[in-house]
Amino acid sequence: MKFKVGDQTDGALCAVLAHEFLLCTESFERFAHFGKLNILGKRDKRTKISSHNAYARFLHHLYEFYVGCWKRDRHDTSDIPCTMRDQMFNAEVVKLLKNKIDAIKGGYAPIWENHISAYQIEVPSNFGEQLRQVRNRTAHSSIKRSACGTDLSLAKFYEACHPFVYLLYYVGQGMWTVKDIEAYDWKEIEQFDLAIQG
Repeated sequence: MKFKVGDQTDGALCAVLAHEFLLCTESFERFAHFGKLNILGKRDKRTKISSHNAYARFLHHLYEFYVGCWKRDRHDTSDIPCTMRDQMFNAEVVKLLKNKIDAIKGGYAPIWENHISAYQIEVPSNFGEQLRQVRNRTAHSSIKRSACGTDLSLAKFYEACHPFVYLLYYVGQGMWTVKDIEAYDWKEIEQFDLAIQG
């Protein structure tokens, strides 16, 4: 469905994006918490499962957040074909890496910025496809979740692609983190709250 920025559909989509990014942040913070426990030696099965689940949810919400942002950019809520989404994810990461490099070279990067070498890395040509596949595998009941051999597992994806995923997440924080959760209009979520009080 086509829409204009500022109309009712756009407002609803903005609420969805803010919520999706909130879910993304909660999942990432949960993953970081369990990662810290793991580093400190707490390696029981429950901690491992919780860490895996949190990272899978993080990828799921990050993926959906970006797809929603692109729909907003296009002023159209209709589905974006998966092959186009794959290319869009690749192009987005390449653009973000270039922006970081340009800021460092130009002298306008913050003083706490990573060394330029952290961003002078090649994005795998199938990054977007891998992100979609991992997101799908962890979001559905499928034996592909326990992929072995040459199939892409969550562990292999993390090892190969986490810097790109984290860059996508980091950039989204500045624009979509809701500072005042109480004042924000959460639309359908508010209606749900009223319904369960009923």
